[in-house]
Amino acid sequence: MKIAIRILTIVIILLPLTEIFLVSNATFLDYSNEWREVEIKKGNHSYYPSVEFFSSKNEIEFYFKTNDSWYYEEPVRNGWNKLRGFSKGLHHDNGSARLVYKCVDDTLLLVGSYCYVNGVHPNDGDGLQAVLDTVQPDKIYHCIIKEEDGKFKFYFEDKYWECNAGNTMSWGYMLNPFIGGVFTLNHNWQIDIVDIKRSKPESFQSFEPGF
Repeated sequence: MKIAIRILTIVIILLPLTEIFLVSNATFLDYSNEWREVEIKKGNHSYYPSVEFFSSKNEIEFYFKTNDSWYYEEPVRNGWNKLRGFSKGLHHDNGSARLVYKCVDDTLLLVGSYCYVNGVHPNDGDGLQAVLDTVQPDKIYHCIIKEEDGKFKFYFEDKYWECNAGNTMSWGYMLNPFIGGVFTLNHNWQIDIVDIKRSKPESFQSFEPGF
């Protein structure tokens, strides 16, 4: 009995330390230019957190691949699901820009832009979100999001959209996939994604993602 209690005590002590290690380790791993699969389990909003912090970043570029898990029965309050983006400072208090998607009428996949500006939620401000395009399953798509000239700029395939960025910080962190906000899915959801890091200025066509 005493041995069991000791073992349980050790597990209780080590479990939080293990979680801290996993988050910290994932935080400093560089996944750039490598495809990785992200899965969000049914009933959850996000997967195990791995946050990439930065001291200065004004642009991100990524490719992602869709699949059939992106379809779902449209809920009563069908908000945007978040795909990829970045926060300048704390995005609920400052500014952030994200590519998002939603499934409409159970069959139509819409992709959009979604920005917090000066702490204002996209639903509470004018011109802080927009539908950019539709997507199909099992296809690869390309996106660039910039903060430039006081604006958040979205380049999704051949579509372009911008909004005022407001007052932002230089530091921040990357924003990972997130399902819903007021709803979750009844099945596991997946995305394959690759963040692009370029060692020198290159044309957009110079990187062809292998999959």
